[in-house]
Amino acid sequence: MASAAPTSTGVTAAPVATAAALDETAPTRAPRLTLPSSGPIRALDLHVDTPWKVHFKGRPKTLPDGPVSAPLLQAGGYAALVYPIYLPDYLHDDHPTIADADAIYATIDALVAEHDALLYERELPPSGELPDGRVVVYVSIEGAGAFADDVSQIERFVRRGVRFVGPVHARDNRLAGSATGKERYGLTALGKQLCERVYAAGALVDVSHLSDAGIADLAPIARRFQAPIVATHSNARARHDHPRNLRDDDLRLIGETGGVVGLNLHRGFLPGQKLSSIVSMVKHLVDVAGVDHVALGTDFDGGTPPRELADASRMPALAAALRGAGMDEASVRKIFATNALRVMAWQPPAAR
Repeated sequence: MASAAPTSTGVTAAPVATAAALDETAPTRAPRLTLPSSGPIRALDLHVDTPWKVHFKGRPKTLPDGPVSAPLLQAGGYAALVYPIYLPDYLHDDHPTIADADAIYATIDALVAEHDALLYERELPPSGELPDGRVVVYVSIEGAGAFADDVSQIERFVRRGVRFVGPVHARDNRLAGSATGKERYGLTALGKQLCERVYAAGALVDVSHLSDAGIADLAPIARRFQAPIVATHSNARARHDHPRNLRDDDLRLIGETGGVVGLNLHRGFLPGQKLSSIVSMVKHLVDVAGVDHVALGTDFDGGTPPRELADASRMPALAAALRGAGMDEASVRKIFATNALRVMAWQPPAAR
């Protein structure tokens, strides 16, 4: 049962739009990116926090350093990544704004424009084949508390290409309780409306920072929309007891809905710092959620990775370690990219 949540928001939300009512210029939700089933393994990373480093921490958009510079992405065999529009809880006296989301999106635009190696999915050739040395960029929202001011604005961001929306970050907000919040309540009434709008628009809800109660509240909404539940950058609580990691019951729920959980490489969410500890986390995720429901969500530039996987160039070492632990090639490819691509092909029932 979900915990009690605040009900007074002072905001009147407009009716939820159907997919058919959205802007006709909205991009198709089915990914155009196609990857070969043989040859070097390519990675699709569901959470890379570089826009935060550039927008808030002063890293030049040329990315002269850090774990995910363009050369490191290429060396690591990256095919695609997701840049989050991270809205810190502390902005403007604990209340980030939708204008902040627009400004961070502009930073992502500037990052993509700066690097010949980066391109938005819409820039792919009609075949969907990835040009040599290029990395496809997708966009998400991490901590959507600002949208409590006007939940209808989320549709505008989905039309601009946002694929995943996390209602909350490190603190409880007007939409939901956080996994690391004080109260850890579930989805508020406004939070439920936001999730409905996300699904109706064709994007997916990200539960990575959502409280246990919030995940329970989301489950019936996701089922009503026949939507996969996604945790872009979370691990298993059974392997490392941290509230940001997911309970086995929630991992099973993700598998049952056809979703994915993205392996997070932040040291604080892992049972150890050796590559073998990361492999053991992957194996647990596979054992509980299923091999079709595990992906990558490294949290590079947002967390602190273990030394053996310190930057994007090291991802082939993870693939080799999974093979060495007995995982077959097809399963490794699923975890590295194709599971995530399958989930991003989801469309709401009204659009099918």
